Amino acid sequence: MTVAEKILSNVKKFYWFSFFSEWVFWIPVVVLFWQKNGLNLTQIMVLQAVFALAVVILEVPTGVVADRLGRKKSLLLGAAFRIIGFTAYALGFNFGQFMVAEVILAGGASFISGADTAFLYDSLKQVNKESQFKKVRGHSNSLGYLAAALTSIVGGVIAVYSLRLTWWLSVVGMICLFLVALTFIEAKPANEPRPKESYLKHLADCFKESLHNKNFLFLLFFYSILTLFARVSLWFYQPYMKVSGLDIVYFGIVWASFNLFAISGGKAADRIERYLGEHKSLWLIVMIMPLSLVFMSQWFVIWGLVFIFLQQFVRGFAAPVLEDFTHHHLPAAKRATLMSIRNMAGSLVFAILGPAFGYLADTYSLSTALVVAGVSCFILFAALLIWNRYRDNFKNVVI
Repeated sequence: MTVAEKILSNVKKFYWFSFFSEWVFWIPVVVLFWQKNGLNLTQIMVLQAVFALAVVILEVPTGVVADRLGRKKSLLLGAAFRIIGFTAYALGFNFGQFMVAEVILAGGASFISGADTAFLYDSLKQVNKESQFKKVRGHSNSLGYLAAALTSIVGGVIAVYSLRLTWWLSVVGMICLFLVALTFIEAKPANEPRPKESYLKHLADCFKESLHNKNFLFLLFFYSILTLFARVSLWFYQPYMKVSGLDIVYFGIVWASFNLFAISGGKAADRIERYLGEHKSLWLIVMIMPLSLVFMSQWFVIWGLVFIFLQQFVRGFAAPVLEDFTHHHLPAAKRATLMSIRNMAGSLVFAILGPAFGYLADTYSLSTALVVAGVSCFILFAALLIWNRYRDNFKNVVI
């Protein structure tokens, strides 16, 4: 097998990595798991804020690890932290124990975040197939959504008998994730050497790049807004389904259907983006996300799940499109670190604002929290688009 064939084999292996990354039986019932163990919605959002803050602290240092020591090592560490974090959750019974587990999982997320897409992009670039990134990433995301759909169905059934067992089964998936990462071959695109400067200089250069690269800065803000409201809505899905009258035994099936819509968004991302172009593709995201949140706030009925389906389509569509737009503006030597800075920004915004929506839901109502989220989402996107329209020295305009 030639070097090119070995590097290209990373793509098939990455598909399996994406699949096992979403081997999460607990996801359709995790809010119920937390509530059964005494947490309210405010505490749940605080728990997720702790996770987000830990990611903020760890995201960039782990991105530097991926740039300097290799993407494979970073992905292996991420999988190992996930095994430990899921096990900690399976053994936990209160807010404090769950907080420890979230910090561990934040380490896992940080080592994988940025390194995964950088690894895939570098592998494709080394064999001159980087133009296929959107298509390959869309397919890999779709496999992840498929895994989430399958495990959600099983997890929903298992939850009727044991919410805790959903965590133990997920540990098995994370072990498989680690084994797949062991088979990866590190890619080194030609003419784009790894950085040789010190850790601190590399980090400083990446932060400077993030501020001076206006295309990247715009996409960082766009991603942060989308991440905030996607995460807020995610943790409201299960209370919304419960209030809407859906029986717990169907949670897994419905959650699986969410992932099928995400799959359709991921599969269609390359085709839709080619048809609409960058400008209209981003507008599609801008229009759907805030409107769906507002509509959810007004209809707590089974058919109201259609608004969640729209959000899931955006989830599948946005990931490969935004990642492709972003990678086009990044040098390979800084790619993982800059992607980590982008992801860190999204986590920081959620950590600061996320708990406020949980407080609104507990103090007032879920409907109030959703409508405030929808209106806020629209205002923030509008402010970003106005800034983007009138800022100076913007080359290669993306919207």
